[in-house]
Amino acid sequence: MFKRFMKLSLLMVLVFSVLAGCAGKTKEQEENGAAVEETNKKEEKVTLKVAFFQGGYGDAWFKWLKQEFERENQNVTIELEGNPKMNEIIQPRIEANTNVPDIVFVDESLMRKWGPAGKLVDLSDLYETEKPDGKTVAATITESTNTAMDVFGKKYGVPLAQLSQGVIYNVKMFEENGWEYPNSWEEMELLAEAIKAKGIAPLTYPGQYPYYLFPFGHAAYLQYGGTEFIEKITNPTEADIPGVFEDPAFHRTFTLLDQMFKDDWIMKGTLALNHTESQMEFLRGKAAMIFNGAWLENEMKDSIPDGFVMKMMPFPAAKDAIVNEPVIESITSGFGGIPSESKNIEVAKKFLLFSSTDEANRQFTELTGSSRAFIYPVDGLNVSDFTKSAMEATNKYKTVSLVFSPEAISDSPGLDAFGAIASRSKTVEEVIQANVTAAPDKWKENQKLINSK
Repeated sequence: MFKRFMKLSLLMVLVFSVLAGCAGKTKEQEENGAAVEETNKKEEKVTLKVAFFQGGYGDAWFKWLKQEFERENQNVTIELEGNPKMNEIIQPRIEANTNVPDIVFVDESLMRKWGPAGKLVDLSDLYETEKPDGKTVAATITESTNTAMDVFGKKYGVPLAQLSQGVIYNVKMFEENGWEYPNSWEEMELLAEAIKAKGIAPLTYPGQYPYYLFPFGHAAYLQYGGTEFIEKITNPTEADIPGVFEDPAFHRTFTLLDQMFKDDWIMKGTLALNHTESQMEFLRGKAAMIFNGAWLENEMKDSIPDGFVMKMMPFPAAKDAIVNEPVIESITSGFGGIPSESKNIEVAKKFLLFSSTDEANRQFTELTGSSRAFIYPVDGLNVSDFTKSAMEATNKYKTVSLVFSPEAISDSPGLDAFGAIASRSKTVEEVIQANVTAAPDKWKENQKLINSK
């Protein structure tokens, strides 16, 4: 009897022990299951593919991002793919959903093309998410760039850089000849004649690419048309079309550009040169000044002669200017976005936030000589005198940045207008008339595109 009682008691103990154990295990799973699962996810190895345009900014910053992000996220491996032709290479891959990277850093025009087409992840919420430094993209992005990133009310990327584009001059050449950078266009005319008298070309630019003339043109739009004119061409109503393209500001801008070529300010052979070739001619002293941007020094770092000093300055205004002061263009350049076909969207978002921190922005400036399109501290940065001059010019002088609304005809006047004047294939009047004639049809086509979104 006693043995049977002991067996029954032991059996009961075992049953309760099992039940208690099961109950304890279930409770533990409820409390810690999510955390365990998250830990397993963190430990899962991820390869994040980052494709980027390897132009004037080089690849040093992307290598720094790779090193630091991998150090802080040891389950992630960053695979970099940089190429000077990435803007062209990546388009068929994105559009055909073939060999798609997790992140792209390319020209911002592709963001406007791919975003509405469903090829990019909508990152609007990311702008309100805290970065690792406790700040948000929305709170630190510059105002003009925030507008530039808007595509039909959505954000499909974070900006890469904000660039100053103006006139870069050979400091030592100016000092040796007693020349000073002009404060007015009339002074610029006198300077150009003095430079030519020395057998030197006053100016050059990458002639194969007429868009290098945009900084001059856009500064002139503001100077001779004022802020109301800038608003009309970037945010027009139907009533503004086509009359806005007959505005005197266009005529004055194109007349000044035309005069540069007529008066031999532009170095002979310029139209045949690409960006590095024209920059090389400037560095050799064949031209005293060049229309270019803040990236020039980094892009040509292996070719700059010892002791060569250059400085960036704005475009001076003529006496008849409405905005009678020097103007420099400051624009958004490039974006970082996540293709919709990415298999690692959440990790990619984390990488974009990391790339937008103050530390990453400061590193970008030191490694590339250019500014990110964010507000961040620049004190103590190890940058060149040229980079300082570009930053000082942007802070000291009036800036212009043409951010076109979706309904605007952003390509009119465009490359065709500037290119035609530079090549002497059209007169100023012919360029203006061509834009006036084309504007109504372009407006209608643009509205159809908007309404189809």
